[in-house]
Amino acid sequence: MWNALCLTLALMPVAASASLPNEGVAYQVKRGFFAETDVGALMTLGGRDGYSNTESFVQLGLGVDIGSRFEVGALFGLGASNVNCFAQGSATSASCTGADSFTLGMLDGFVGFLVPLNERLHLTPKLLAGYTSLQPNPLTLSGKTVYSAPNVGAAFGIEYATSLPHFSIGAEVALRYVLQVRVPTLALFPRIKYTF
Repeated sequence: MWNALCLTLALMPVAASASLPNEGVAYQVKRGFFAETDVGALMTLGGRDGYSNTESFVQLGLGVDIGSRFEVGALFGLGASNVNCFAQGSATSASCTGADSFTLGMLDGFVGFLVPLNERLHLTPKLLAGYTSLQPNPLTLSGKTVYSAPNVGAAFGIEYATSLPHFSIGAEVALRYVLQVRVPTLALFPRIKYTF
């Protein structure tokens, strides 16, 4: 009986490996519901001073892959404009009639496209649209203080599916234009994506 038990234990790894192909299991990129975390930099463009100082930017996203070529979802981003006047005057001469430094909170929906370069590497262009909160307000329009306005934009990035299951990494540049107050923003950030 002892010999039969030892023989069974000795042959278990052989029996388990017999069901696997000689080359192992083929890698497949995980698709489905995902969450992403992005931490990078944001600046505003245009304005009386031309551009703002670069400030930190954080963005969280939830989405779902639709097949192997499309994804849809929502993003919440938070960044700041620093020393760029969008009203009258200039931030550098302290004559700006509005806030020359303000926080931007952006809630956007997106449609993304996955353009394969190989099995694991994809280009990721996106179209964005949503709403932006501006605190304090950078501009007064027709005597009204504007604290929020719609935004539209586009993003372009690259994504690599790592050998660590469920995880993808990448980088992205996103350009958004806040309508009504005419504030363009540029964000650059690395991406970490987890697919459930």
